[in-house]
Amino acid sequence: MKRTYFRNLSVVVVASFVLLAVVQCLWVGRLWRDQVADFTRRVEAAAYKSIYKAFRMDAIPGLAAASQVRIDLGEFALEFEPSLLEDDALQPYAVEVIDRMAAGRVVMRRNDPAALTTPHRAEIEIDDEGQFTLRLAIEVPYARFWQQLQGLVLSSLAIVLLLGGVLIYLVRTMFRQRTLEEMRRDFTHNITHELKTPISVAVAATDALRNFDADADPARRRAYLDMIASQLGQLTLMVERILSVSVEGRKERFAPEQLRLRPLLEELVDGVVLNGCDRDRLRIECDEVLHLTADRFHLRNLIATLLDNALKYAGDKAVVSLSAEVNEQAVVLRVSDNGCGIAREHLAHLFEKFYRVPTGDLQPTRGYGLGLYYARRVAQLHGGEISVTSRVGVGTTFTVTLPCHA
Repeated sequence: MKRTYFRNLSVVVVASFVLLAVVQCLWVGRLWRDQVADFTRRVEAAAYKSIYKAFRMDAIPGLAAASQVRIDLGEFALEFEPSLLEDDALQPYAVEVIDRMAAGRVVMRRNDPAALTTPHRAEIEIDDEGQFTLRLAIEVPYARFWQQLQGLVLSSLAIVLLLGGVLIYLVRTMFRQRTLEEMRRDFTHNITHELKTPISVAVAATDALRNFDADADPARRRAYLDMIASQLGQLTLMVERILSVSVEGRKERFAPEQLRLRPLLEELVDGVVLNGCDRDRLRIECDEVLHLTADRFHLRNLIATLLDNALKYAGDKAVVSLSAEVNEQAVVLRVSDNGCGIAREHLAHLFEKFYRVPTGDLQPTRGYGLGLYYARRVAQLHGGEISVTSRVGVGTTFTVTLPCHA
């Protein structure tokens, strides 16, 4: 997947999620506003109807005679409250009559507007001359509106979260796919170089035997044949290392047996020393009598993988320690080094297939990214686990915990 295509696709996915969330929020907000608007419309309609029914042409009590209007808030309430009840809008309310000609003086009042917490306020003219105004304040039932919209809001939220989760999963899958493609590309690149080197050496030695009279000198012939055998052995080891990953899902080839661990560790160390490693760089800490039930072939490859990685990546001067102990019916095997260490952000991915700690275009040590994945699978097939701790500049420790009777 090209970087530009991946970036554009990610932007489209994120934009789609944001747009969906915005549309859902606007839709819920519109429903809420419609609920409030409908309530206020019913209240004001009931107020207008009650004014025309309850107020008559006469004088206001306590004022000078005026033949225009007679206002009685008691009669207004007798008309207003049944209208609210009929429209399913009956809520605590307060009304005041205001005299505009007297600088907004309150002429009469029913209930206290200050007692309302979330009121809707409206002013309605009572007479044609605009002298008197009815000021209405009524409690808006927001809690009831929420109960009515709760199902829709929660379902909308669930849809947004579900689709958001799907989109996040899609983006993560694309990231993983991209990473997997990069790992596979690096794997192909690395294995090509790994296989090419011993083939080239073997071909060169064969040409020397065939074209440069190497047969005439037994020592040279023996050296070339040993070189060919060594390179073919290295090729065989590479192929076996790659094919060993086939242990996944193939338990029929898993044959546990009773074995002693110390001789197995010494055998691996001796093999490393024969290949040119300084014996002083290797330490073994394991009781002679320590034994467990395990598949010898796969356990040997597991330890060999950890030992090989420690020697390759820790540095030429690093000391590698192989230790084992019994802890609560389990064997704890540790392969430690005091080398360069591994950065924290890479530790969680070390056991993934094809993963290698990135070093840019430089590959001082070749590999396939399969060894630690294989090691984890072997530990799991034994009913155990493998973990790693590391600090940059201090060293790395791989810990394998296996049941004594796997």
